[in-house]
Amino acid sequence: MKKLVLFTLCAVLAAGCAGRPGTTPGGDVEDQRATLQQRPSIEEASARYDEMQRAVRERLSAEIGSLNWTPREPMSSAGCADFPNLGGETRVLESWRSAGNLPDADWPRAVEIVAEVTAQYGFGAVEVVVDRAGDHEITATDQYGASYLFGTAKNTLLTVSTGCHLPQGG
Repeated sequence: MKKLVLFTLCAVLAAGCAGRPGTTPGGDVEDQRATLQQRPSIEEASARYDEMQRAVRERLSAEIGSLNWTPREPMSSAGCADFPNLGGETRVLESWRSAGNLPDADWPRAVEIVAEVTAQYGFGAVEVVVDRAGDHEITATDQYGASYLFGTAKNTLLTVSTGCHLPQGG
């Protein structure tokens, strides 16, 4: 799963750098800055997605049971490939792990829970990444390009990445 997250992040960054020299994807620099200024700050977005992760973990633990969540990877940040040179930031928030696999019989309910909670935070329909016996992953995105990856195989993992946002005062 870690390889998939890294591959996805690399693909997003590479795609954001594509195009003709001297151009920026999504319009001119002024349009891009205006788009970013209409978004919540990276601090506000991160706090909201942290709250969402907590709500997902709490619902899963309460309704599926036997989940003992612990932090897996610390938060990391980078610039924005889709809005280059504007001072924007993307973050991969602290990811969470629960030791062990969710039984296949519990997976459909876990997907429902994750979809219900994340929809309340503006995430779209769930997309299946992997769905085979003992190995499942789903993802979804929101209007700002944030995404999450929730899956179970050897362990159960939850990771959230923000879209591009300016820092407060930016």
